[in-house]
Amino acid sequence: MHALLSAIEAALPVDGCADDFWTEVPGADTSEMVLSLSPTLGELTVVLPAIETAARQLGWVVLDPQSGEVRLPSGKVLSRGEPRIDRPEAAPSADLDTSPAMRKAWLKQSLAPMFTRRGWRGRQGEICFDKTLPCVDAQIYLDTQRQVTMSHGIWLRMRLPPRLQLAQDGDGGPSLVLSLEFFAQRHGLKFAHDGQPGLIIGGEVGSPTYGLPCASADDAARRLEELQALYDVVVLDWLESLNSLDELERCANRVPDNECPFIGLRHRGGHRRLLNYHPDLLLAAAVEAPDFEHRARERLALYQADGFGRGLVPELRKLLGICGLNV
Repeated sequence: MHALLSAIEAALPVDGCADDFWTEVPGADTSEMVLSLSPTLGELTVVLPAIETAARQLGWVVLDPQSGEVRLPSGKVLSRGEPRIDRPEAAPSADLDTSPAMRKAWLKQSLAPMFTRRGWRGRQGEICFDKTLPCVDAQIYLDTQRQVTMSHGIWLRMRLPPRLQLAQDGDGGPSLVLSLEFFAQRHGLKFAHDGQPGLIIGGEVGSPTYGLPCASADDAARRLEELQALYDVVVLDWLESLNSLDELERCANRVPDNECPFIGLRHRGGHRRLLNYHPDLLLAAAVEAPDFEHRARERLALYQADGFGRGLVPELRKLLGICGLNV
């Protein structure tokens, strides 16, 4: 509290006196977590910028009761009627500039209130949060990469019926991989990353991921703001709307390419590492879709027409056999 008042005083013109700037000269009460300030009307244009500058430097949130605006340490301004987004209690410390591990820990800690409020469980390691939903087990991945990048992704392990569980690997895959870029573009939200997510799709959790630029404390604050807006306003609500494998299968197989929210299910021919990735077929089999056999035979033909894919035909035939189709 004393530090904030000192910072505000330092930001005010040196040739003024306290009575000129305040209708009631502020004093620090260290037992309170809220500081109420009363600038004089004639000096608002001088005092308000000083308050905002000092608050941003020290990680305080400023509420302007006249306009109804809330000014966050990140510089973002929230107005009346905007969706609620959890924010960190303080700006990231300078230590984040030198330690990738601390940037990860700070991001996870700052994201935790949003996820726990919605019933997600915090975890140790690369999987930071998870939640069991009616038709998927969702997992949030976050880890440091190359000192200046944070790997991030979200996987949905399908909750398939018992007759298809032999088709799943030891990690419960293959998992659907949610496209955060898809949701950001559809809702006009910013989502900075270092290009397309890596197409290293396999059964294990951990790929593909988005590379989030995160080389400094300022980068970490920007990534936090983007992820909070993307998840709290869009992605978590969408996940909560998935109530059945039928709805999941519709999103995977029954929508146009530009409306599919998953990575790697469309345009397979140009990506050989996608050849051995079949959550869409498993979903079609799970809901007993009438076109399952047609889709399966098309996939088999794709394998047989590709020099690399031909080596994977036995594995595909085994999977299709588990689904009840012997070809």
